[in-house]
Amino acid sequence: MLMLVVGAVLTGIGWFVHPAEDKAGIWPSYLFAYMFWFGVSAGPVGLLALHHTVGGGWGFLIRRYLEAATRVLPVMLLLFVPILIGMPQLYEWADKAHVASDPVLTAKAAYLNPMAFIVRTVIYFAILIGLATLYNKWGAVYDERADPDVFTKLNVVGGAGMVLYFLTITFVAVDWVMSLVPHWYSSIFGPLVVITQGLSTLSLMMLLLGSLMSDTPLLERAPVGYFRDLGNLTLAFVMLWGYMSFSQYLITYSGNTAEEVIWYIQRAHHGWGYISLLLIPLHFFLPFFLLLVGSRIKRDPRRLARVAVYLILMRFLDLFWWVTPTFREHLGVGLADLGAPLLIGGIWLSVWAREVRKRPLLPLHDPRLEGSLEGALEHG
Repeated sequence: MLMLVVGAVLTGIGWFVHPAEDKAGIWPSYLFAYMFWFGVSAGPVGLLALHHTVGGGWGFLIRRYLEAATRVLPVMLLLFVPILIGMPQLYEWADKAHVASDPVLTAKAAYLNPMAFIVRTVIYFAILIGLATLYNKWGAVYDERADPDVFTKLNVVGGAGMVLYFLTITFVAVDWVMSLVPHWYSSIFGPLVVITQGLSTLSLMMLLLGSLMSDTPLLERAPVGYFRDLGNLTLAFVMLWGYMSFSQYLITYSGNTAEEVIWYIQRAHHGWGYISLLLIPLHFFLPFFLLLVGSRIKRDPRRLARVAVYLILMRFLDLFWWVTPTFREHLGVGLADLGAPLLIGGIWLSVWAREVRKRPLLPLHDPRLEGSLEGALEHG
């Protein structure tokens, strides 16, 4: 609640006091904050699909947390309304007069227009909420009885869900972020957003797991390999983020066309270049080496939680770098840049905490409950 109140105060003040050159007010601040918290609501849909398809101890540890996060999606749909209100300030293509004077926007008008944008957004949420409903519904049935048919359904829907999730988030990336610079395009940006959602979600789940369950029998009795798997999966997402980010830059540099380089030109001058350079060692190399060579870190949920806090901060920095330079020529941080993540985060965590209390923290009838975890179930 404190997080929500502080965020609301800072955002409210930022409404009136923001960088003078910021031509879109607080809307960019709200958008980059929203992208993180939407990511940790939609990302669990993809991770649940992955878990139900391939299994793994990492999913057993955080499955309940992931399911609760997917049930925040309806709230995220409501929180998207401010973006619709700020659409004229955020998106050039929402201004009919500007579209009429720009041949490129005129050619894209059939896709990039307010009504189509709203319709597609509703479709995106319908797909994600539909998948989340199936995972939660059949997961609850499997808790009641070890029904192999339900397990098969989860496995099949998991495979199909990964495809649907990937396609949906790719279009989300194009609509909500890439179209901020409608003359720019990148074929890698959609998959990059998918990877960042997975990284953000794993980081937040590790933080919640290490913070809320640090003194419970589950963490004391759970096999160390489960935590190692969780750390290794996070390492894989860090590597994929680095690979895709570098590939996008390399392809843009090699093509050297006006439509492609505009994105990096905005982020190379007036202070923004410092963030561009810092993201390389801070977002990739440091967590890469910590998770690669730090075997003690990956075996200890409390140490993983500390790494998770760092990764969450890097994700906010990356999203800030994605969105804000389009609207702010010089690097600067306003009150709304600090307040919007806290405001939306306070709402998200309040809803998530309510949802996670509705079900047992351990998935019942899971084969991983055998052995060492049975004692944790009896005592926890």
